[in-house]
Amino acid sequence: MGEYFIEPGLDPRKDHVLYRDDEHLVVYLGTQEGSEDVDVNSYLIVSRGKGILIDPGGYKIFSKVLANSSKYIDPRNIEYVYLCHQDPDVAGSLPLWREVSNAKILVHWLWTRFLPHFGFEDSKSVTHELPDEGETMNFGATTLEFIPAHFLHSPGHFTIYDRRSKFLFTGDIGIAILDEPYIVVENMEKHIQAMKPIHERLMSTSAAIKLWLNRVKHLDIEAVLPQHGAIIPRKHVGRFFDFLANLKTGVDIMR
Repeated sequence: MGEYFIEPGLDPRKDHVLYRDDEHLVVYLGTQEGSEDVDVNSYLIVSRGKGILIDPGGYKIFSKVLANSSKYIDPRNIEYVYLCHQDPDVAGSLPLWREVSNAKILVHWLWTRFLPHFGFEDSKSVTHELPDEGETMNFGATTLEFIPAHFLHSPGHFTIYDRRSKFLFTGDIGIAILDEPYIVVENMEKHIQAMKPIHERLMSTSAAIKLWLNRVKHLDIEAVLPQHGAIIPRKHVGRFFDFLANLKTGVDIMR
């Protein structure tokens, strides 16, 4: 049995182990800075000595993410860098990660043709392309499920379910604009008000949300870990799904 360390009051500017057992580790990498820039939540999974970096962030935070990741794994043992979508807040540090590791880039096939703009001449050789329908990957002591979440907000977007920790990494689903940074949700109703405007703006349509909910609602979820905003622990996951199920977004509310 593993241990969970998700509790209100964790410092969003510092790295924190969120789950640990004898073979598996999940870390939040302390990437919220509370500036006017778009804050990013970057995560690291280490399983039987192998690493996957989830949404490493932009150029500005590379040194911090590298330093914090190095506390838990030699960067040369990071086998994958996952990008939930193509925006610079997620992917801007990618060329630097390729310099310090030999990690494959895990990305939807649609974005492979954009990678030469990061300086990769042969992008096919450095990527592991995910198909539209997603993929199930054995990784170390766990299994990772790449679950389609297309058009939320990217047309090539996946969420990741880690069967070992029971964490659901949701990319831009669950994002929030916070007046003051925090990394674990305590007051869910207040947090919903921080999520609502940005979901209405960025998510293409409520139909896409409902498709995704149907894919994940059966999962045993210990926490939802979005790429912006804050981690939603188990006790609030049902309320989070209810919020999404009743939300009108994007083209549904255009005038």
